[in-house]
Amino acid sequence: MDTNQTGNRYCDGRTKHQYILLIFLLFPILILISLLYWYQPEGGQWRLLWAPSLDINLSFRLDSLSFSFACLISGIGVLVQLYALAYLRGKSSRFSFHLYLTLFMLAMLGVVMSDNILLLFVFWELTTITSYLLIGFDHENPKSRKNALQSLIVAGAGGLALLAGLILLGMITDSYELNVIIEQSSLIARHNLFVPSLVLILLGAFTKSAQFPFHFWLPNAMAAPTPVSAYLHSATMVKAGIYLLARLSPVYSQSEIWFYTLGIVGGFTAIWCAILALRQTDLKLMLAYSTNVALGKLTLLLGIGTELAITAMLLFILAHSFYKAGLFMVAGNIDKATGTRDIRVLRGLKSVLLLSLIAAVVAALSKSGVPPLLGFLSKEYMYKAAVEISSWATATFLVVNALMAALALTLVIKPFLAHYTGEPTPAKPVESDLGLWLPPIVLALGSIMAPVIGLGWLNTHVVSPGVLFAYPNTNPEVVKLWQGFNVPLLLSAVTLVLGYILYKVVPHILAWRERIPITLPNANDVFDRMMGAMMMFAKWQTQLLQQKRLSVYVLMFFVVLAGILLSQPLSIPQYVLTGLLTVEFYEVAIALLLVAAVLLCTFSRSRLLAIA
Repeated sequence: MDTNQTGNRYCDGRTKHQYILLIFLLFPILILISLLYWYQPEGGQWRLLWAPSLDINLSFRLDSLSFSFACLISGIGVLVQLYALAYLRGKSSRFSFHLYLTLFMLAMLGVVMSDNILLLFVFWELTTITSYLLIGFDHENPKSRKNALQSLIVAGAGGLALLAGLILLGMITDSYELNVIIEQSSLIARHNLFVPSLVLILLGAFTKSAQFPFHFWLPNAMAAPTPVSAYLHSATMVKAGIYLLARLSPVYSQSEIWFYTLGIVGGFTAIWCAILALRQTDLKLMLAYSTNVALGKLTLLLGIGTELAITAMLLFILAHSFYKAGLFMVAGNIDKATGTRDIRVLRGLKSVLLLSLIAAVVAALSKSGVPPLLGFLSKEYMYKAAVEISSWATATFLVVNALMAALALTLVIKPFLAHYTGEPTPAKPVESDLGLWLPPIVLALGSIMAPVIGLGWLNTHVVSPGVLFAYPNTNPEVVKLWQGFNVPLLLSAVTLVLGYILYKVVPHILAWRERIPITLPNANDVFDRMMGAMMMFAKWQTQLLQQKRLSVYVLMFFVVLAGILLSQPLSIPQYVLTGLLTVEFYEVAIALLLVAAVLLCTFSRSRLLAIA
């Protein structure tokens, strides 16, 4: 009887636990359905007074830009939650993981839907904190703790710069409401605080979206469990900086500083990280550096800022989210089946992970830009925007896209399809669990169906309203899958040919490079040295100021006070000068005695003498 009761309690507890986990899955589904139901292309706004005297309100707006990001956050969030349910099956900390993931999702939704810039900052920092919890989820691993702290420091420092920039923006317009700020863009451009606010906001966006020289924290975030990587790299945290730049582009895009900074930083980030991606041997690191590349391309498109560039940006955000989340899930399946992500030892997995192979092939084709997938459509408009503006932008996109096509071939061919001698990598048949293969298959189908069937809906609800947000008085071009034979199509073909050539050549180049004793600067080493120097300075400062002697603290207080007083212009009223002429000798003597007593109390080593 006792045994049965114990078993019943165990089953009831287990069932209750599963119901709670199911709620985490249903929650983003309800959010997605609500977004699709309530959204109108003209937008909607909700406001609740919070601190009216400071012009801080709980203001939320659902327009084309926030709608696109919110749908990605909640839609891919559903698939990531489903994937995580299967990936972490049997783990004792599953509840905490899904809770952190849900809190992270809500923080990201707050960022993209906030219509008050200070409220946006609050949610911005919440994404930093919740991502820290997710990246360091395996807290018993020192590497996880270190990399989580690194992401927190980099994003937190950028957040402080962003806060300063947003406050300056509010000071210029006398409002912290985003719609008011955008309406006064011409006033902001003429203000003397325009450049400082721009620089500070760019620092915040660049740190969040891992632009050079802050690119290093994003690959290190791979210490997180694979579901976190799939979510963080595709639709959430790293896109927050891109969203901020897109949201404020009507304010700053007319500035040459904006154009050149975003163009140079985005272009260099894309090229440099594409090279680093091809040097990696860990599947997740290869994908992580390719995320840096995608963010660099998005930054470059925002720097170009034309109608075609905004169209390409919106399409590429969708395409990248679909194929990157799918590829991370496939990498997680490979790791779960074989126990390794090292591409040098993985081979012959097509028979064990057939469904993962199908998802990986579609995602890789989209990543390479093969028609009629969504990646091809975004790349076509990327080239159209670049050809319209300059040859250097066209060359940058061509080189980067070719490198990414080579990477896509590597990700699929080596683990699954390469010819080899000997036995294949030992692997467990993990695809018996529906949650591990269904999400990447759905994402692969999305890459196919969106441009083939859903292009009309994308034009009406995403692309056209998004372009009108940046250029209100224009007639946006309707996105078409086939636009005839033109220069962008030729560049797409050249990209695929170059990608295949690079796939064949790069391994030989890397082997030759290994024989040359050249050490390039490592961003992680630079960061570690900076943190070490900061700790040394903090220790020296503490030893200098915290001497555990009250007399020293009193002296420091009066020195600082005297410095503050002397920093102001000294103006002595006439009545004071007149009064000084009538001071008696004994009054001067008493004043001097008081000064001497104070100095004696300050410098005396004898407490008894000081008291006397």
